[in-house]
Amino acid sequence: MKSYQYIYIILFLLLGFSLTLKGQDIHFSQFYNMPLQLNPSLSGHIEGTYRVKLIYRNQWSSITSGGVYSTPGLSFDMNFKLKEESRNSLGAGLLFINDQTGGGDFNNLVILASAAYHMNLDKKEKTYLSFGVQGGMISKRLDTNALIFSDQFDNSGNVGMPTMENFANTNISGGDLRLGVTFSSYPSNKMNYKLGVAYMHLLQSKEIFLTNTATNTLPGRVAVFAEGEFKTKNPKLSILPEILFMTQASINQINLTTNLGYQISPDFELIFGGGYRLSDAAIVGLGFGFKGVELMATYDINISKLNPASQYQGGFEISLGYIGRIKKEVDPTLPCIRF
Repeated sequence: MKSYQYIYIILFLLLGFSLTLKGQDIHFSQFYNMPLQLNPSLSGHIEGTYRVKLIYRNQWSSITSGGVYSTPGLSFDMNFKLKEESRNSLGAGLLFINDQTGGGDFNNLVILASAAYHMNLDKKEKTYLSFGVQGGMISKRLDTNALIFSDQFDNSGNVGMPTMENFANTNISGGDLRLGVTFSSYPSNKMNYKLGVAYMHLLQSKEIFLTNTATNTLPGRVAVFAEGEFKTKNPKLSILPEILFMTQASINQINLTTNLGYQISPDFELIFGGGYRLSDAAIVGLGFGFKGVELMATYDINISKLNPASQYQGGFEISLGYIGRIKKEVDPTLPCIRF
């Protein structure tokens, strides 16, 4: 591996360890396997024609049988060539996420459509600048029948008193708008990387369940990510670092991940590694890639103050993805955004 490649890897790692963590909003440990949730400019940013991604996260299942947090997600996106003589392209995609808290007592449904423009910056198709926009709906539902309020306890500590809490409604919906930009480069067959930034919740929709309360809006969120693929001296082994920094309402979150890919055969790659969500969880993962299909499972080992003594439990996450082509074409010499 050349010296400049080591510099890229070191920069990835130093970026993450120089920051601190807390978190809020929907998030995945495998953020790199939900690109449309990560940044709208990644819509259609594919080494192929189309991509399907499925993900499921279950967290704190030891507290309730249904899991305190349960989050399935689905995305589909495609890449469209503009003109025969152009090396620029358009991307389009759909994203669905259904986040359930308390076994379904609180439900957060996200439905978004996205579009992106991928601009080729050189004749050799090694460098791209991508711009993306994403818009749709966020719907939140609260099951008040499953909740117990402080005024429902009598003097003996029994529950049965009627609550005086006054809910204007238990279903709220609002629009959502997100913008993103990504710089990607494919210098050689031995390395490629992406750097991107996105701003979420530009519309800052109102979120009010109770009456006679101050107006509450969904705060904006900034997400900065970096990821890459670096071949080692062993041609079968690749290093796959990923970093995510998010900030929302003065709360910061950082995910650091380093996976290794080992090419067992031309069609089969074993993927294993781990990560760290600062001050929150250590993450271990195992998966494989086979002819465009990628399956990955991770487990969060909670290390925060929320963790019960001697019970390092957290969240389980599994993702399944497929990248395909509508028609067979000759591969270019270098990996890139293909049409």
